[in-house]
Amino acid sequence: MQHRHRKRIFIQRRYKSGRVLDTDTKKALLLLLAMLLAFGIASAQKALAADIRPKDGVWQGATTVRQVNGCTPEIQQEIKSGPQTEILYHDSMTFKAPFDFKQFNRVLDADVSWTKQGPNQWHGTVVETERTMFGAVTSTTELKTLVASDTRINQTAVMTVSFSRRLAEKLGVSAPCVVDIDIIHRHLGP
Repeated sequence: MQHRHRKRIFIQRRYKSGRVLDTDTKKALLLLLAMLLAFGIASAQKALAADIRPKDGVWQGATTVRQVNGCTPEIQQEIKSGPQTEILYHDSMTFKAPFDFKQFNRVLDADVSWTKQGPNQWHGTVVETERTMFGAVTSTTELKTLVASDTRINQTAVMTVSFSRRLAEKLGVSAPCVVDIDIIHRHLGP
């Protein structure tokens, strides 16, 4: 058995000059190539996953109500009779690097708590309570956000409006009012 091993080594050495690689060299080269390939793939994925920074300039946000549930017929009719698309804001924006969606709170005129979910994906929550003489109205809005490009941001919002017991009785509602909304933010120019 030792004789075969020596013979294989001798043959490998003999053919090295003829550009035939021994097994250990082949393994080392394959390992090196695999590492370079993995590094290249990781670099490409990192480049693709990089956060998009929106362009500075004039932005406009527009909302469209998709669905209304649990509200009184009067509230549903009021929401449905409004414009199909409503302008939320139209304002000049300057974005600091690194981009953080909190920079939109000024134009949204709300204290949204933002959490980064992944590259170009944010989740926001805002809770607002209004006191009336019949009790409190609390609206909780959950926002799923995708920075689609440096000129467009897509959001879906679910706004849940809850009424105090006394106010719910006065309005004749037993469940919260839930409104599903699409919000599109567009860069309009410098």
